[in-house]
Amino acid sequence: MRVTLLLVLILCCAQIPRSNEWDISPVRTPIQEKSTFKIEPGFTIELVASEPMVQEPVAMSFDGDGRLWVVEMRGFMPDIAGKGEVEKSGRISILEDQDGDGVMDKSTIYLDGLILPRALGLIKGGALISENKALWLTQDTNGDLKADTKVLLDSTYAKNGAPEHSDNGLLLNLDNWYYNVKSRLRYRLMEGKWQRDSTEFRGQWGMSHDDQGRLFYNYNWSQLHADLVPANSITRNKNHSISSGIDHGLTTDRRIYPIRSNPAINRGYIEGTLDKKGRLMEFTAACSPLVLRSTLFPKPYYGNALVCEPAGNLIKRNVVTEKNGILQAYDPNPQREFLASTDERFRPTQMALGPDGALYIADMYHGIIQHGSYMTPYLKEQNLKRKLDAPIHMGRIWRIVPKGKKVKKVHPLQQAIGPALISYLSHPDGFYRDLAQRLLIESQDKSLIPELKKAVKKNASTLGRLHALWTLDGLQAADTEFLSSLISDENSLIKNNALRLLSLKPNRPTASLDEKLLAIAQRAKPTEAVQLALSVQMASPNIQSKLLGILLGQHIHSGLLRDAVMSSLWNREYEFLSYLISLDSWDTATADKEIMLEMITSAVVKKGK
Repeated sequence: MRVTLLLVLILCCAQIPRSNEWDISPVRTPIQEKSTFKIEPGFTIELVASEPMVQEPVAMSFDGDGRLWVVEMRGFMPDIAGKGEVEKSGRISILEDQDGDGVMDKSTIYLDGLILPRALGLIKGGALISENKALWLTQDTNGDLKADTKVLLDSTYAKNGAPEHSDNGLLLNLDNWYYNVKSRLRYRLMEGKWQRDSTEFRGQWGMSHDDQGRLFYNYNWSQLHADLVPANSITRNKNHSISSGIDHGLTTDRRIYPIRSNPAINRGYIEGTLDKKGRLMEFTAACSPLVLRSTLFPKPYYGNALVCEPAGNLIKRNVVTEKNGILQAYDPNPQREFLASTDERFRPTQMALGPDGALYIADMYHGIIQHGSYMTPYLKEQNLKRKLDAPIHMGRIWRIVPKGKKVKKVHPLQQAIGPALISYLSHPDGFYRDLAQRLLIESQDKSLIPELKKAVKKNASTLGRLHALWTLDGLQAADTEFLSSLISDENSLIKNNALRLLSLKPNRPTASLDEKLLAIAQRAKPTEAVQLALSVQMASPNIQSKLLGILLGQHIHSGLLRDAVMSSLWNREYEFLSYLISLDSWDTATADKEIMLEMITSAVVKKGK
């Protein structure tokens, strides 16, 4: 058996031409590494920080004063055996550009002594930090940028300590929840207490969200997924298995285009993994998608989704399109990546948008990228033979800026007062909108409620209105009367979010609300129909079936709507089936009607079990 395996390896490797890229992998200085980049025309890449200031960066986030918080996983694969990995060598550092030249001048260790830290979520006065299997609440109580308190928030945050298969993320979304990938958990601070809640399982490493709060994530083999509907809304019916809405794949295109050979790949000996030049053909380590929400970039780039591929030493750009609430993505530049390097040690692990509008990249600059738990004998030999196992404790932060454009002025908001923050809810860049919402909610300044309600009603910016609405939710001030006035809004985005929030209220249905919902159903656009179907429980029981019947009559061709209807029918499937059969419009069979009826009857049967 061993002889056979050896022959297979020899034959497979013989098919791939050797080059000097298969020799010892050189260690480059930051300046030398910069010369290895090939970036999409119209952009420049600049060095922001490097070792020893930053080492093994795997996650990062900018705070309200423009400082960059970096998660440094210094214990990742110290050698080929991973010896010393569980030592408390990880840390969180805060980097500062004190003279505004785009280069970090100062580093402060916020917290060290961590075992494989992998994510952080910024909060008032500190950060949530995931370390190994635990989630910590840390605070700087005296303003010296060092953690003074470290309180265990959740001892079971992660199920295991393996870096690439353990919970991470801590992304604060539009709905004021911190979401995670490789996880079924989310967290939220409500009335001074941290709440833990179950949610749908998502992704593997890193996540992002778009302007509407739709979550983006991926898996090492599949580069881009997203949720088309709000969390915990389309999976409520335990009698039905959904086929849309959550974990939606935006593209089936897994091709990548490295500009160097990639022999140090776990299955590099298997035919079809590497091309004739020895270059990786498809994603194998896709991670950390980022939705580009910066107006510093040209308009066609806004809303694009970038994806890291550290094994292929590149970052891919996807153009995201939407039709009737369904997202798709495509590669605008086949055969060429947004950013690629001939340096095998370039390991992009995460990206972040800065307050200056630039795109920041965490480069782990680590020879070994595959964790030891999953390393094949072939890859182990590659790492040792080509000396990828050393040195360690390196790392770089890069930023990408459009050519001919100056980065934007950084606006410190950490100490800003309420009215000023409200104006930033409609800032053209997502970074400031998200930041202002978080700071306003953390202030819990109830005196701002009238001004926020005014912003929801009258702000010229749709996104400004949206953020003001969710800020009110974070202040526990999105009351039923106010939300009821918004569900008839002409703007679908405002209408849908008002419907979502209103459906979460414990209030009893009213005749007035029923009339409004029926009117909405009669003229609902595709995305409105889906949200109304998900929110139908706020209507009177005798009206709910009628509402769903109207929506199906107009949009039954939509698989997303059918799943949304099913989600709202938990343990009421037979009742709704009887209602549909009583309608004259259902006397005539169509393929879509047959699918819907089969979904309902299957749920009835499953419930009967």
